Amino acid sequence: MRRHLPKRLFRMRAFGRWLALGALCSVSCDSTLPSARLRTEVHLPIPTIAAELPGPSRLTRVDCGESYRLTPHSVIEIAFDNEPDIKSSYQRYMSEEARYDFFVVSRDSLTPRMVTRNDISESRTNVPDSARPGRLTGAVSRRRQNSVEFNVEKQFFDTTELDFGVGLSTLARDETDGVQPFLSASVRYPLWVSRQKLERTSEEIFRRNELSTAQLGYIQTVRSRLENALRSFFNVLNLRRQVDHAASWERDLRNLTTRMEEIAGRDLTTDRSRVRAELAKASAFLGEIAGRLDIDRERLKGSCGLPFHAQIQLVDEAFNPFLGAAHDDLLRASIETDPEIATLRNEQRNAEVQLDLARRGKWDVSLLFDANSNLDGGTDLDGNSDWQLSVGVDVSAVDSRVTDSLGRQAQARIARFRQAIIARENRIFVDTLEPIIRIETLGASRDELKANIPRFREDFVSGIEQYIQGTLNIDDIVKRRESLFDQQQRVARLTFIVGINIAQLCTATGKFFDLINDHTDTADVDRALGPVP
Repeated sequence: MRRHLPKRLFRMRAFGRWLALGALCSVSCDSTLPSARLRTEVHLPIPTIAAELPGPSRLTRVDCGESYRLTPHSVIEIAFDNEPDIKSSYQRYMSEEARYDFFVVSRDSLTPRMVTRNDISESRTNVPDSARPGRLTGAVSRRRQNSVEFNVEKQFFDTTELDFGVGLSTLARDETDGVQPFLSASVRYPLWVSRQKLERTSEEIFRRNELSTAQLGYIQTVRSRLENALRSFFNVLNLRRQVDHAASWERDLRNLTTRMEEIAGRDLTTDRSRVRAELAKASAFLGEIAGRLDIDRERLKGSCGLPFHAQIQLVDEAFNPFLGAAHDDLLRASIETDPEIATLRNEQRNAEVQLDLARRGKWDVSLLFDANSNLDGGTDLDGNSDWQLSVGVDVSAVDSRVTDSLGRQAQARIARFRQAIIARENRIFVDTLEPIIRIETLGASRDELKANIPRFREDFVSGIEQYIQGTLNIDDIVKRRESLFDQQQRVARLTFIVGINIAQLCTATGKFFDLINDHTDTADVDRALGPVP
């Protein structure tokens, strides 16, 4: 007569096994990617990734296109989101992140699987024939076993290996058949720094350094491209000021020609020739600067990553995010928040971990655990069960040449990163000191020259009246207007140089990243259909 286990008890045991398996899966799986944990140490802005216009559409100039109102702040944001080299460098950084994640996750993976088996066997043996003494007869034994096993294999990055399985087997052998559930588990746990862990950690540090190199490349690309866009913006503003000055110069000379018509009773042939020559000079300069302005406006679009059919309106406004900042405070803040220094410090810490592992990795000691159990069976197995458990320790010595080479490599990397940090700090010191001094000195000179421009204008206007009255010659009038133009050009040139130094200071201090992360006001980025007036 067949005997069966109570169904309720069997279901409770099965539920317990699946509960343990689910707990193992939930504890072992970490949804946070390794690169995401690393990224929290260095805060980097992410450019907007959008579909790009095809070449012909992007390059074709049209009368009505998307318009942009450009200020220094909006140039930084627009260039960051649209400049192709920044996006390319960011995608390379993302590629290295994916490679690093693949390396870590593939060695810290959870692998569930299901295995089914169908075994059929038959054996023949010779046994004494009871009916005929002295004779042998053949006996046939047949066996058929079907099994299904659910297994979870978990590998940890520290080289720990865990394997857990639960299954069910049906056995039919001669006159006996039944159902047999079973469990199995095996663990390999490193008790000390193993050679395998040393090699894996060294490879992980190499992969992380590759990621850091791509990260540094992205940081440097953002800096250089945003500085280039800001330089281009200040250059176009400078050319536009020169165009305005030249146009004003030409307009004043034409007005002078009109005023000369009021003079009667004097021979003005020579004077008119002198004014026409000066007018030709002003017109030629205006045409040259206007041509350069048209070209550099297109170059500004390219440096910002804008399509060339876009219309842009430049707003000439004050821009100095370093007002009131002392050099020491600015230097300290730059070093503390500099993404490149943060990346180098991370690499130095990685090398220090590698050195510590190399010094401790003299022995390879691992704990071995293996267990399996056939639980109470049903039907003709009559509740039979068995289990097996084994525990052991695997001890081996690590070749000293392996640890020595890893140690030397780690020490060299630590020294290299320390020097790289010092070099970066030195660059920040010099690259912040020079622009700050130039901004202060040149800005003061610019303000003094700008304050004198109304006097030059008054001298020219009063000189015209004196010329009409016959108390001043034409050469003095022309020289006074040239002096006014030269003064305006000097002010424009100093304003441009101050802007260039502000862009350099943004690069040296990493201020671009603060402006991108902190600037949330999009009111100065106006987009509309139709040309800008």
